[in-house]
Amino acid sequence: MVTLRDALAAAVGHHQAGRLDAARPLYHSILRSQPGHPDALHLLGVLESQSGRPGAALPLLRRAVALLPSDADFLGNLARTLRAAGQSDAAERAYARTAALDPADVQTAFTLGGLRLEHGDAAGAAAAFAQALARRPDFAEARVNRANALAALGRAEDAARLRRQAVALAPAHPDALHNAAVSALAEAGLDRPLSHARRLDPDLVERAGRALARALAADPQHGAAADALIGAALALVQAGQATESLLDRAARTALTVLRRNPRDTRAAAVVAYRFYRCGRTDLAARFMRRVSRRFTAAEVEADFELRLWSMVRAGRRGLDRLPDADSLLGAFPPLELLAEPPTRNGPLLAVSCDDGYYRRFATALLDSVEAAGGGVAVHVHVVNPSPETLADLARRRERLPLSCSRERVDFTGWDDHRRTTYYACIRFLRWHQLMTRWGRPLLHLDADCTLDGDPGAVAALLEGADVGLLRDARWRGPTREITVCFAGFQPTPLGRAFLASTAAYIGAYLREGRGFWMLDQAAPFAVLDALERQGLRVRWFDILDFPWVRFIGEK
Repeated sequence: MVTLRDALAAAVGHHQAGRLDAARPLYHSILRSQPGHPDALHLLGVLESQSGRPGAALPLLRRAVALLPSDADFLGNLARTLRAAGQSDAAERAYARTAALDPADVQTAFTLGGLRLEHGDAAGAAAAFAQALARRPDFAEARVNRANALAALGRAEDAARLRRQAVALAPAHPDALHNAAVSALAEAGLDRPLSHARRLDPDLVERAGRALARALAADPQHGAAADALIGAALALVQAGQATESLLDRAARTALTVLRRNPRDTRAAAVVAYRFYRCGRTDLAARFMRRVSRRFTAAEVEADFELRLWSMVRAGRRGLDRLPDADSLLGAFPPLELLAEPPTRNGPLLAVSCDDGYYRRFATALLDSVEAAGGGVAVHVHVVNPSPETLADLARRRERLPLSCSRERVDFTGWDDHRRTTYYACIRFLRWHQLMTRWGRPLLHLDADCTLDGDPGAVAALLEGADVGLLRDARWRGPTREITVCFAGFQPTPLGRAFLASTAAYIGAYLREGRGFWMLDQAAPFAVLDALERQGLRVRWFDILDFPWVRFIGEK
């Protein structure tokens, strides 16, 4: 006669050999004879779970656990099946009970930590990973995940230490390398808003870049490492702190990412910045135009990098397609001259702003011009000036050689971005008009600055040049390299051509509704790229060492 013990042994034999269809009826036979048989309930539940039927498995496993609540194996299999069924909250509770019953079960403690991290319980996760590490100190992945939990708790130094230990334990483990790199970048300061005025520790950045490259070499599909490398490269480019080696690593990774996802605009931008850094902005601009064809106009406008690159047309052919600057003027409100400059041949300080900026900033600039003395002539152009602004300009004309102009624009329906872009860009069309009218050198200044030296000294430095440009030589991109908070334009044939082409470039974009913030810096960069080949003479000034003007805010 076959006993229940014999039937269970036969079922287990079939089960272990993978003959699930032979094991299942034997388990059912046992349960018909003894419905509360804990081992048969448990093993049949495991079989159903292995068969991909968690709905059938869970009632069996719950009954088994109810019969033997202190059995860690029963609880552990219930926990795993709950997780497979997508019941993560219940799974976490079951894993916690299993870990308490069997503190030596490293994998249970590790899985519990992962679930707690998913649920936002960083403290509970850190404790679970610590339990796993107490039994298995060489468990690199547990060390990595405990570091992530401690980082979420604000314990950055402890997290960084654990990440370094994980790399030492598993030098080729991609997660360990990625997390060590994240700690190094955070330690360098990349976890906070970055500006080009705040320098990061280059050794830490380089160490992070190497770690991310090693993580990707170990696992080319490691999305988190690729994203961290691309994100770090973009942030450092924009801050003027991207090294050749880091940008090169990021660009190679970006090409791999783009093969998987051709719409990854951050990866595309890294490739474009690499072309730009190699002196091939024309290739960068063409590459980004191809990428942009995968997006609607609204998507391009909404994406930061696509928007910037949409305004870059480098190379001679880009300029050849521009309309004549004068032909564009009819698309904009007329320039109204309110006061002519004094009759002389010297340079004009040229300032343009809206009425709000005039009152907030330009008055301080004009005060500094008056304090500097020397009789330098100033021209102020204001968009939609108020009566109070016009009255202030009239009073200043009594003390300064000052001319002024205005334009009146109906901004109804314009959003802030479009309006501020217009304020920043329209000045170049106005300077082209004034250069044509007066034929005098123009020294353009942002309204939000003050003189800190003799403007005549700047004018003298422009002798023998066609234009004077303020440059940021840290390779921050074609929309950031020429910073137009200052620019000088001479009435030479090429100086006029430079200003006219810049005005045409800007005017064409504004007329077509494709002008965005920083168009005023993209335009002179693209024009320079073409006209330098025709012999344009440029007097360069360094944004980091420009002693004649004190700029307000970050430039």
